[in-house]
Amino acid sequence: MLTTDELLNGLPPEATLRFFATFARFEFAMKQCSYLRWTELGRIAQACRESLCADLPADFFESVREAYVAPVLIERPPKNLFVQDDAQPQFGNQSPPLTTTAQLLDAVWRVRNNLFHGNKMYPADRGRDAELMNNALAVIDAIMQRKQNLSSAFHDPQQYF
Repeated sequence: MLTTDELLNGLPPEATLRFFATFARFEFAMKQCSYLRWTELGRIAQACRESLCADLPADFFESVREAYVAPVLIERPPKNLFVQDDAQPQFGNQSPPLTTTAQLLDAVWRVRNNLFHGNKMYPADRGRDAELMNNALAVIDAIMQRKQNLSSAFHDPQQYF
C-alpha cells in the first residue's frame, strides 16, 4: 500500500485534504438543498451544478471576477481530460478565459475531477494545482455567501443526519 505522500505525488497534503473534504461537504449540502440531477428515472442523489447555476444571482460571475478571488481559474481554467485514439487519457488544449457562471462552475468541478481522476504523474505543476484548488474553494465560499441555505447545510450537517 502506498503512503499518503506517495499517493499525493507532490500535491500539498493539507491543501489537498481541505479541498476534497470541503468539496465533499459542499456536494452533500447541495443534495440537502435539492440541487439534484434529473434522469429518466426522476431525481437522483447527485449534486447538479446546472440547477445551482440557475439559482445563483445573475451577477455572480462578475462579483467573483471583480473580487479577484479566482483569477487563475478564470483566466487559465483547468483543461479537460480526453481519451485519445490510442485509448489513453490526455489533457486537451487550454480553454479561453471564462465569461459566465456556468463556465465557472464547470471549471470548479473540473478542478475536482482532474485532481481526483486526472494525471498526477506527468506533467505536474503542483503550484498551479494548489492555486486551482484555492481558487475553487474561493468560488465555493462565494456561493455560500450568496446562498444561505447551502451555507447552513454545509456548516451544520448534523441537522440532516
